[in-house]
Amino acid sequence: MLSRSFLAIFALAAEAAATAIPRADASCTNPAVRKEWRELDDAEKAEYIRAAVCLRGLPKEKYADMGAVTTRMDDLVFTHFTLNSDIHFVANFLPWHRWFVQLHEDLLRTECGFTGTQPYWDWSIDADAKNTPNSPIFDPVTGFGGDGKHTGSNEPGFQRCVVDGPFANTNLTLAKGWPNMNDAGNRLHCFTREFNGGLGNDGNGEPIIGDMQASAYNSKVMKAVNSFDTYADMSDMLEGLPHAQIHSIIFGDMGPATSPNEPLFFLHHANVDRAWARWQGRNATRLADYTGFQNTGKTIPASITDTMPILELGDTKPIVKDYMDIQSGPLCYTYSSMEMPL
Repeated sequence: MLSRSFLAIFALAAEAAATAIPRADASCTNPAVRKEWRELDDAEKAEYIRAAVCLRGLPKEKYADMGAVTTRMDDLVFTHFTLNSDIHFVANFLPWHRWFVQLHEDLLRTECGFTGTQPYWDWSIDADAKNTPNSPIFDPVTGFGGDGKHTGSNEPGFQRCVVDGPFANTNLTLAKGWPNMNDAGNRLHCFTREFNGGLGNDGNGEPIIGDMQASAYNSKVMKAVNSFDTYADMSDMLEGLPHAQIHSIIFGDMGPATSPNEPLFFLHHANVDRAWARWQGRNATRLADYTGFQNTGKTIPASITDTMPILELGDTKPIVKDYMDIQSGPLCYTYSSMEMPL
């Protein structure tokens, strides 16, 4: 059973095989520690939420010709949406989102004075307890608010809104809002969620929430993800099952490719990144293991020297190899827990 940290496991393996341990860049001597939301004290939670709210209130800096892009967060949402098929179910899914989460954290710091570190949401904890609907992540005071509620409005896009927590009554311009989340086009709408358990609707037409499909992202699933020997196989399962299911069970603004509209997007993807970093384990082979295809049609082989598309979000396209190691190149962080659940 994989009950020890990968740092310890790799140290034992290296001693036995006399394999050189890859070291972080000399500049990364004190990596920032990304903590699980439950590990933060109330002040740390409040600081992250303050900065996240701030970023959504700043004016855009990119996409001058796109009227639906109005805020600094919209710059990120529009990029993710436009690149949808270039960054999902292709090889660069994990390094691209690693870059994207780091960019978001950098913007929180440089543009909103954030003093903390990007947290993550370990949804396997809630899944193992079969209690995701009551996760502290959805707390209205120390979390991100809960499910969307019917408002009684007849105005399209304002019929189901998140009504508690720090993002209640937030209006968004990208996507169409409930119940047209997957329809093409944009219109002003309220921030929304629609929790579901994949069990259909009740007699009132409301989704049956249940345990929110906990078996798709519990520790058993995460152990299965971690058991693969190759990057391509690991990435395919990580993206296709726990990652995708979290988007689905929260739905609303978390559902379509404009999902960075959902503030939990970055805590969710930090946990996805943590799963990849845990699989890599600071192992020389796995830190360089990058295979698959650049396109969903699987006709263009991927290479670790590939650049990643970012549209207007930066002046220089990031290179995959620079985002393979969370303690090397432009990155310098770790996670509070890299251990597999017992």
